[in-house]
Amino acid sequence: MFHANGLSALLWAISMFLGSGLMALADEAPCTLHHEGNYYNLNSLKASQDYEFKTLGGHSFYLNVCRRVTTEPWSTGVPNNVDIAGLVRKDHHDFAVGLVNTTLEMRDTGLMLHLSNGSPCPGEDNLYGSSSIRFLCNPSVYGAGKPVVISQFPEDDNEACQYTVEWQTHFACPTGERGLISGLIVFLVITMMILLMLLIVFSTLYNRFVLGKRGFDQLARLSKIHLLEVMDFCIELFQSALDNVRSSGNRWARLTRDINPASYQWSSRDEEQAMMAADPLEDEHNRELQDTNVRRNDMSNGTQGVDDLGTIRS
Repeated sequence: MFHANGLSALLWAISMFLGSGLMALADEAPCTLHHEGNYYNLNSLKASQDYEFKTLGGHSFYLNVCRRVTTEPWSTGVPNNVDIAGLVRKDHHDFAVGLVNTTLEMRDTGLMLHLSNGSPCPGEDNLYGSSSIRFLCNPSVYGAGKPVVISQFPEDDNEACQYTVEWQTHFACPTGERGLISGLIVFLVITMMILLMLLIVFSTLYNRFVLGKRGFDQLARLSKIHLLEVMDFCIELFQSALDNVRSSGNRWARLTRDINPASYQWSSRDEEQAMMAADPLEDEHNRELQDTNVRRNDMSNGTQGVDDLGTIRS
C-alpha cells in the first residue's frame, strides 16, 4: 500500500512537471511568428548597442528590436519606467517613436512590427509618437542590415510624429523551427536525465548512510526492489521533515499562547524597588550603618552614666 502511494505521488509530480513544460512549448515566443507554414524569428536582431541611422531631415534615429533602447533618453515626455523601443534625437529634446512591442504581424508588404504610445506629438492632443518597421527578407544581407526611414509625417523633422522604417535583412527570411514533437522529445530526454541523476545520487546516499555500505558496494543499483526502497526512504524522510516542522510550529504556538503579557509590564518604581531589594551590597552597607549607630548610642549612654555618678558622689 505504501509503495503504491509513493509511486502515485511520484507519477503525479512527473505529470505536473511535464504539463508545465508542454504549456511553455505551446506559448508563442516573443518576436516570432507562424504564417502559412513558415516560421519567422527576429530575436537575433536584439543588440547590445542601438542601431543608429538618420531621419529624412538628418536627425539621429536610435532603434532596437524587441527590447528597449540602450541610448539614454532625454526629455521624451514619457514616464521613466516605460521601455522605449526607438527615439529621434531632435534639436531640443528626444522624441520617442514608440514603446517596446514583441508581436509580429504579416502584411502584404512584408513582416511588420508596430510601435506606439511614444512622445506626445507637437501641437496635437491625444496623439502620440508611433512607427511601423517593415522587415524585408534579403538573403544577400548576411549581417543584421541597416534600417532606413522611407517616410515620416509631418515631413518637417521637428514636427514629425509618425515614421515608416524599412529594414532589409536575412533574419526576416523564414527559418526552420523546432517542432512541437521534437521539442517534446528534447524536454522528455532532459527530464529523464535529471530524474536518473537524482536516483543515482539518492541511491548512493541510501546505500552509504542507511545500509552502511562502503567502497563499490555503495554505488547505485537500478533494480526495481532497490529503487522502491530508495523511494520509500525519500518519502519517509520528507514526511518526517514535515512532521518536525509542524510539531515545531505547534510548540511555538503553545509557548506564545501560555505567556501572560501582563506579567512583564513593570512600572519604573516597582523595577527600582526590586533592584534595590536584590542588591546584596546595599543590604550589607545598611547593616553596617545600623551597627555603627548602635555602638555610638551605647558609648554615649555609658559616658552619661559616669558623669551622673561623679556628680552624686561630689
